[in-house]
Amino acid sequence: MAGYDASAALDDLFAQPDDGDTSEVTETVTARTESILAGPAKSDSIEAVLRLAEGLPRLDDVREIEEGDRSELSALEQQQKEQTEEVIAAAVAAGNASLWVVAQGLERVAKGKWWRRTHSTLGAYVEDKIGRSPVYARQLRANAPLALATAERTGTVPHPSHVKETRKTEKQYGTDAAVTLYEVVRDVSAELGEKPTAASLSAVHVRLPAELPAVPEQQRAVIEETTRRTLGVDRSASIEAPVFEEKSNGGASIEAPGGEAAAAPSGDAGAPGAADGPAGGEGDDIEDAEIVPEYLATLKDALKQLRALDRALTKDVFAKAATEPAEGEGYAEVRQAILRRATAIRNKALHAPEGQPAGG
Repeated sequence: MAGYDASAALDDLFAQPDDGDTSEVTETVTARTESILAGPAKSDSIEAVLRLAEGLPRLDDVREIEEGDRSELSALEQQQKEQTEEVIAAAVAAGNASLWVVAQGLERVAKGKWWRRTHSTLGAYVEDKIGRSPVYARQLRANAPLALATAERTGTVPHPSHVKETRKTEKQYGTDAAVTLYEVVRDVSAELGEKPTAASLSAVHVRLPAELPAVPEQQRAVIEETTRRTLGVDRSASIEAPVFEEKSNGGASIEAPGGEAAAAPSGDAGAPGAADGPAGGEGDDIEDAEIVPEYLATLKDALKQLRALDRALTKDVFAKAATEPAEGEGYAEVRQAILRRATAIRNKALHAPEGQPAGG
């Protein structure tokens, strides 16, 4: 469905008749100007969003899968999945865009104090009109200029939580740096098969140097280098583990073919190559307490499995797998999937509460 083109409508509006008859021009211009300035009807705008659903596959055509089935998707299922995800992405983008339209509208209401005869405060007006808190509305209005600048330059409408984080970058380094940070985090996250999050944007922001170069190209290079280091994407064959806090294990890395794993920080007895050694040994498994909370038991079981995987996935396994012929998913795809999954697990651990040592 074509978008509402006010510019084209105005060009058509002021096109003069060839015969020179202007007797009805004034009335026509007045009526059509009012229509153009009003923009598309609310019902049309809502319909445009709802019509996105027409791009979804028919529900009756989707094969129902039993609980617990982890089989590969068929070619048809993969096509239906991609088709559906495109519609979901468009709907999410439309929703994000609408919030920034609301923010611009509220900015005008606040400036003109148009609420003054119907509501006691602007906050009451906001709650009445959009059903959100005054605090949320203030944040939305404050973040709207950066959100619109980001959308215009990157072609992506950012989520409010994302702009809340990049606003910190804007305050410290300026709008250009903030937009660049969003764009770079978005693109680097895509390399990992992920999407930008408020957490990843914040993580990159806090690891930027105190000052950025004034030259845009140099500024972008610094932001990209920081983003890759933070999110765990290196330009070379190896991929570093993501680091989200200065006090986290900055020297640790996910071992990749052809590279050496960084030494574990002193005192990290649980890291591969530390106390348990390459082949494991005493203390390789965590001792179970008499009573272990369910969630802690889950983490302990996961750690045992990770240690077993670490011992199984040697450099030799990677090297030999790289030379084997493959049908369908090959070595490169599997290797990247392993790296993404390892990065995702480490991200979760790094963002988790530190807690207290046993007996502490």
